[in-house]
Amino acid sequence: MEELHGHHAIWRFDEETVRIGFGTGRRVPALYKALGHCSVPLAAVRDVEFDPGERKHGWRIRLRLVEGADPYAPLETAGAGGAATPLVLTGPHERELVAEYCADRITESARYARETFTGPLDLAQVARALVVGLPYQARTGEGAVSFDGDRVRLVWDGWMASTAKGQEKSREFPLSEIESLQWFPQRDFDEGFLRVVLRGVTMPEASGLENDFFTLASHGLKGSEESLLMAATVNTHIALARGDTAEEPAARAPELEAAAPAEGSDEIFAKIRELGSLHAEGLLTDSEFSSKKAELLDRL
Repeated sequence: MEELHGHHAIWRFDEETVRIGFGTGRRVPALYKALGHCSVPLAAVRDVEFDPGERKHGWRIRLRLVEGADPYAPLETAGAGGAATPLVLTGPHERELVAEYCADRITESARYARETFTGPLDLAQVARALVVGLPYQARTGEGAVSFDGDRVRLVWDGWMASTAKGQEKSREFPLSEIESLQWFPQRDFDEGFLRVVLRGVTMPEASGLENDFFTLASHGLKGSEESLLMAATVNTHIALARGDTAEEPAARAPELEAAAPAEGSDEIFAKIRELGSLHAEGLLTDSEFSSKKAELLDRL
């Protein structure tokens, strides 16, 4: 099993799975701390994006999953740009070549996994591995939201709660009555918020968040990522409860099977030279260099 160390996580991967372990330091994003770890089957990986970045900001790798497998993707595409995701790894500029090599390896392994996977891929179960265990509670300056698997409870007891919400105190929503949870990050001076959308109910627009008893507001970074994780978690359990597993054998996704052009010998030897430079600089151990060099030579 190979591994790649980033700023806030370590990705360990083989030919079937990417296992992600998050750090616990003070600068680790709240979403990562709450998750602790997660894993992704490579058969569910549609694409691997690699950005070498700049010397100041470093590199970035992003896993793009097949539709229905990523519980964070709908929250990004529903007008809530800027959503965090556990499927991104960033790292320092000096390890850019190692990161690019690992991105290539994950891409190749994912392609092979999709081509050889025979059973149906339970997308809801893939999504479940990317959210938090239950019960879970997220707190913001306005109050808290909790989920135990059966119901979502909003509580307005924070110092930022309006008089109207403070008087209402709390509301509960059975999972069977919820269509989805929406999440919106803070933009400029506007508050971010989490909103419960009920199934088959057209809810009138409130005059503002302070009077909207289907929302929990967040101010600044306080509770924003935790409420995002709550939205992803509840939406995943809704899909599981409805049986929306969207089982999709890899063979039914021809757009995922387009083979990448084969590498020429010049490209392979160029990568070996790059690995040699990393080894000489002490960024790769002897065993890492020998292993990766052997893998590249096997492609000739």
